[in-house]
Amino acid sequence: MKQVIYILFFLIGGVSLAQVDFTANASRNKIAINERLRIEFKMNVDGDNFTPPNFVGFQVVAGPSQAVSQSWINGASSMSKSYTYVLKPGKTGTLSIQQAVMTYQGNEYKTIPQIINVTGAVETPKGPDDQSISADDSIHLIAEVSNENPYLNEAIRVVYKIYVSNQTGVTGWNELDSPKYRDFWSQNIDNRNRQVQNGTYLGEPYRYLVLREAVLYPQKTGKLEIEPLTLDVQVQIPTNRKDFFGRPYMTTANKTVSAGKREINVKNLPALGRPASFTGAVGDFDFKVETDRALLDAGESLTASISVTGSGNLKLMELPKLKAPQSLEVYDPERKNNVRTNIYGMSGSITDRYTVVPQYGGKYVLPPVEFSYFDPKKEQYFTENSSEMLLVVEGDAPTTAGANSVIESAKDGKNIIQNNVQFVFIKIDTELKDQTKSYFFNSTSYWAILGGSFLLLPLILLLRSQQEKRGSDVVGNRVRTANRLSKRYLSKAKKNLGNHELFYISLEKSLHNYLKSKLHIQTGDMSKDKVDELLSQKGGALPTRKEFGELLASCEFARYTPSSEATMKDDYEKAGRVLNEMDKQLKK
Repeated sequence: MKQVIYILFFLIGGVSLAQVDFTANASRNKIAINERLRIEFKMNVDGDNFTPPNFVGFQVVAGPSQAVSQSWINGASSMSKSYTYVLKPGKTGTLSIQQAVMTYQGNEYKTIPQIINVTGAVETPKGPDDQSISADDSIHLIAEVSNENPYLNEAIRVVYKIYVSNQTGVTGWNELDSPKYRDFWSQNIDNRNRQVQNGTYLGEPYRYLVLREAVLYPQKTGKLEIEPLTLDVQVQIPTNRKDFFGRPYMTTANKTVSAGKREINVKNLPALGRPASFTGAVGDFDFKVETDRALLDAGESLTASISVTGSGNLKLMELPKLKAPQSLEVYDPERKNNVRTNIYGMSGSITDRYTVVPQYGGKYVLPPVEFSYFDPKKEQYFTENSSEMLLVVEGDAPTTAGANSVIESAKDGKNIIQNNVQFVFIKIDTELKDQTKSYFFNSTSYWAILGGSFLLLPLILLLRSQQEKRGSDVVGNRVRTANRLSKRYLSKAKKNLGNHELFYISLEKSLHNYLKSKLHIQTGDMSKDKVDELLSQKGGALPTRKEFGELLASCEFARYTPSSEATMKDDYEKAGRVLNEMDKQLKK
């Protein structure tokens, strides 16, 4: 009997020392005015004098319903008492469910007020225990745009974030619709280190995760639309049922969320103050023109580079062209890209490299090159100019009757060379020194060397004649240079297999230089009909000419359409085969 009394005393004392919990839990904190919510006032002790709030702004539809439970586990007791009401809002806006009050062992306890957001009526109202409504309230997909009113070709950022309330879990999602960026140049930014972060949504605490990031460059002016990202999300949401420890049971619901369309109003670049040299560069850039050498021999080549460095639409802009005297042979430029793209846009450098071949000696001036760009942050055009560059070419200059120099300066600043002059590169005067010694004179070696010199003299004269002929052959030198460049660009195309842009640029340059070497025409004269006509006159067969034309068309279309690595490999093998067949067919 004493042991029973001690146990009862211990249990009663343990209960009296237990922490008192008195809470208010609303089934939802956001409802429509034609919907209902459930609110439960719960205590973990047998409290007295329970007094509910006045429910100002709400109508009590049902309740209170009272529930009491008590359990014993391993000698420890626990109990729960609750009062539940179903409420209907009487107006829209932000309403407050004030404190409920109860007393326990002479002490008064109060719940925390509950804030409820009441919206306008919906077509299909749902009950207070409908979990899909809770899913609607607990997960949101947002598209954040850095600038909704950019200039044409100005970079903007789009970041897609999914916000999830702290009482909700997400087990996975499926992408139903991907965002479409029509009328934009776009690139998705790889974000491998995704981490859940804490933030707020509509003033309430949420967790969020960055799902996707993209950088866009608008290519048209006016109102452009960004199509939405839509997800089917598996959401875990709490129910009104709780386990023994007071934790709510979770249920899984599917929720379709969409970031919604975003409208971008793209401004045109200002017409006022636009320089004549402006070619579409938008950003903040540095500009320079340089050559790898300023002193060289006639017939040698040098490289002239036009470079732009900075941040902006580097892959979408045009570089100014190199101006050169007519007496210099300038080949089509080779583009080198060193551009990185991140969430803030493109940055790095682009360079056009020109191969320049002076055929004769003299001094040549490369005129200044002008580059203009628009800075969207400063909303202003800027123009930069390179300085003149002097080239000194060692070698004989052309001769002409009554003229002291073949280089003339035109009114527009270009250097002009006379077309009817002939050039001589090889000096024919020879200075011989007597090497005869008294012991060497009249010896066998003496006569052998003397006789051999007379025998070699015709060969030397023949070689010199060939060198003079080759050096004065301007057209032949151009043909040989073009043929050498054709082979070099074809080899470069092979190295760039897999890089769509560089591969087709190299392949096109190889084909153009091949035509230069075989047909003696320049790039500006390479129309489809004229090339086919000249190849036919040279003996090119119709099937081979047709395949050659298809290769040129592939290089042209590749600027606008993507190609797979397999397609690039087929075009490379086709180019090698067609050029070999064309070499066999064309008349020498």
